[in-house]
Amino acid sequence: MSNEPLLNEPDPDTLTTITVGVVGTLLVIIVVLFVQGLYESVNRAEFERKVVGEVPAELRNLRAAQRTVLNQAGWVDKKNGIVAIPIDKAMALLVTDPDPAAPIILPAPPETPSVPPAAPPAAAK
Repeated sequence: MSNEPLLNEPDPDTLTTITVGVVGTLLVIIVVLFVQGLYESVNRAEFERKVVGEVPAELRNLRAAQRTVLNQAGWVDKKNGIVAIPIDKAMALLVTDPDPAAPIILPAPPETPSVPPAAPPAAAK
């Protein structure tokens, strides 16, 4: 036996080589797209859990302060007679009277006949 290479070996089938290359490339692309989609889904869920789902402490404190102001009664301007009432009571009043800002018209006091004051009795001299 000699160490001569065999020259009569058949060449690889071109169609099979191209098919394996194309199918392999498509599988790699599909796997990459799947992994990228999975990453984006997990990333979006983490973002919503950490950022969107969590109310910032500053906003919680602001809302608590606003609720406190809305639920307390007190003078706004004592000199002019302006008071603040709790929001629930204000809404109930609004339901009963749709125009609470309308001026309140008090009935006029009954007229009393004007009688001239009696002259003081004459002093005895």
